Amino acid sequence: MSFEYNDDVLKKIQNIELEMLKEVDRICRKYSIVYELDGGTLLGAVRYGGFIPWDDDIDIRMLRKDYDRFCDVCQDEFGDKYFLQTYHTDPEYRWGYGRVLKNNTEYCRADHEMINSRNGIFLDIFPCDNMPEKGVQKQIYNFRCYIARKIGYSVVGAIYEKNYAKRMVYRVLSLIPIKVAANEFDRLASKYNNKQTKYVRTPGWHWKQESKGYLRSWLTEYKEIKFEDMVAYAPKDTDGFLRYMYGDDYMTPPPENERNPQHTATMIDFGEE
Repeated sequence: MSFEYNDDVLKKIQNIELEMLKEVDRICRKYSIVYELDGGTLLGAVRYGGFIPWDDDIDIRMLRKDYDRFCDVCQDEFGDKYFLQTYHTDPEYRWGYGRVLKNNTEYCRADHEMINSRNGIFLDIFPCDNMPEKGVQKQIYNFRCYIARKIGYSVVGAIYEKNYAKRMVYRVLSLIPIKVAANEFDRLASKYNNKQTKYVRTPGWHWKQESKGYLRSWLTEYKEIKFEDMVAYAPKDTDGFLRYMYGDDYMTPPPENERNPQHTATMIDFGEE
């Protein structure tokens, strides 16, 4: 299916993602699993009561214990409609966080055509792990996260990185089996799981604040918030969380020329009969 990334296509993507969020919310409430809207999804809920009009994805966060519980129960709940994608359920998947895919859809991201993992319209789930609060231990932990992520990204960077030297490094990293990165993500997840650390992070994600860490309380103290035609979970200190992520002026939209979807795709199939 060829397409133009226009308002109609964006609305169809948002509708499917909203459908997936409702299913995730249903499962989480059924099994007392805590999740929270994250990033631009939370920002959209606060600023617009739903999607940022030009946003093309949904992000949620969970503490590792909730993420593991969700992974245990969701596939039986999903049936044939959705698929939980992780490096455990899809050996070709290269990222250190989970996704819910809608079966019988396709979403081929531009510049990722060399990746052989399953694809489809998706919702991202970021598992948050305990991390050191400061010092050399924190630096080492973050460096290990960085290297594991770069191994995952290497097949893309080996082709599309513009800097020649970095492209050569990615080509070397691309020779490392993705299983090596997956095993490292598992080790990072368990490294401090017996400690009640003040900060947590997603080892497989690279947002600018990730290496600093997020307050655990942002993922344990939560409230309900309107998102489109449903009610979802959000950090109780929504203002503090969004200020940390985006700065004090997070309610100010960007200039009109920057109001574009975050992802580009070469092909989308909505799976409609």
